[in-house]
Amino acid sequence: MKYLHEFLEAAAAASPEHVAIECGETRLTTARLAETSRIAAAWLASQGVKHGDRVVVEASNSAMTVVLIHAVNMAGGCFIPVHPSTPTEQRAYIAQDAGAVLILSAKSETWTAETISGRVAVPDLADLRSENAAIANGLLPASTLIGEDLACMIYTSGSTGRPKGVTCPHRQAVFAVGAIAEALDYRAGDRIFCAIPLSFDYGLYQVFLALASGCTLCLEDPGIGGLGLFKALKQSSADVLAAVPVMIETLAVLGRRKPGELPALRLITNTGAAPSPKSIRVLRDAFPGLGFQLMYGLTECKRVSIAPVDADLARPGTCGVPLRGTRVEVVDEAGQALPPGKTGEFVVSGPHLMAGYWNAQALTDATYRTRHATLRRLHTGDYGRMDAEGYLYCEGRRDDIFKVRGFRVSCTEIEAACAEAEDVQHAVMVPPTAGRSGTLFVSPGSADLRDHTDAGAKLRRFLAGRLEPHKVPEKIRYLAQMPRTANNKFDRKALVRLLEYEAMPERAQIEKKEVSLV
Repeated sequence: MKYLHEFLEAAAAASPEHVAIECGETRLTTARLAETSRIAAAWLASQGVKHGDRVVVEASNSAMTVVLIHAVNMAGGCFIPVHPSTPTEQRAYIAQDAGAVLILSAKSETWTAETISGRVAVPDLADLRSENAAIANGLLPASTLIGEDLACMIYTSGSTGRPKGVTCPHRQAVFAVGAIAEALDYRAGDRIFCAIPLSFDYGLYQVFLALASGCTLCLEDPGIGGLGLFKALKQSSADVLAAVPVMIETLAVLGRRKPGELPALRLITNTGAAPSPKSIRVLRDAFPGLGFQLMYGLTECKRVSIAPVDADLARPGTCGVPLRGTRVEVVDEAGQALPPGKTGEFVVSGPHLMAGYWNAQALTDATYRTRHATLRRLHTGDYGRMDAEGYLYCEGRRDDIFKVRGFRVSCTEIEAACAEAEDVQHAVMVPPTAGRSGTLFVSPGSADLRDHTDAGAKLRRFLAGRLEPHKVPEKIRYLAQMPRTANNKFDRKALVRLLEYEAMPERAQIEKKEVSLV
């Protein structure tokens, strides 16, 4: 494979009648998806999209999104997926920063293309057929793509508040898909349930992994949760669930009530953060035969490591071994490699390192550092250790590790210990800063839990039995619901904003709606 869209073309040639995408009542075979994407690409070309152009795509979890991202690549362009709930101002910033020639967005399932000159309607799936002469006659120019051309650009949140675009060339993206597919236990004919947003690289890559592995991708609304998530998963007869910790913890609660009711589910994959070991145990008990593959990655190189199925049983806390053809080093503050078992920063090398950040050369040079003129090394900002067999263990981002009385403390370690407590559903640790104590935020497992003072004291005693004294949080706060990002991760930044708001002398003059988190 040279280009990202060739996974679709190869799947259509090999198994044209295989169902590639299911979303609601829509089912697209690989042949139909390929045909529809080619016609959409011709339509995009007729709208002026050409080689190297950037196109913003509102990435709802829909069949049409899958068509459009392939179409942009087939037209020689680079797609930029954005979450449907992205604020108008931020979407405009992304489009301007990227120099996008087109913004594709949907309202009530009707897609439009916005250009400088105005809006035009995008043909829907029913119109994207070869019989439609007006579209089919829009011939695509001969491809001039090379592997270094951008396949997509994924904007991630930054510490400055402005998102930054990670540039993903075809060559790196194709390698990442192939290496991940080799390591994952996806099997031909599997049904993959995806309620992860397609704007999040974890959800987006499920499209290409499903095509590469001969699977069917069952798309679901990322907003689904609780009993609705369980019912949709059951109804889909999915073999594989791509999950984040919030989903795993939700399913664990329901698994206690409905053991054995997901008979088809064989595998859960996870990335984004470490899931609660307690929730994993509950799910294994509730659904015998269910396996877990835990992973670690970041947009700047897509995936770093993948654990073999159920490797966490023998190596608790592991996030796997590096992808084939890649290298991970654990280094100290001076950049020197550390021996097995020592904690330091993960530095990654390999063919999956993305090109850098769009319009941000200084940030690119600081993150992707070159040695000996040829060896690029990604300084991840993530900390952890590697054992003697090469398995990685994540301890968190640089900002998630802090010192108390000279001792190193990891938010991840505190959260993992807290998750083992009897009446804890979710836990997020906010590190201390100058003038602000470290605070552990907890969502209780019992809806009728009223006395948070007693609960906090009980939880602190529980943690004292599992953590060293300096690691027990100074403050414990209870929230009815933990704030989440658009990608369904726990939103630590929102909790920091809550603490900052509460510390403001003038907070009484600020409208509550501007800072409401729970």
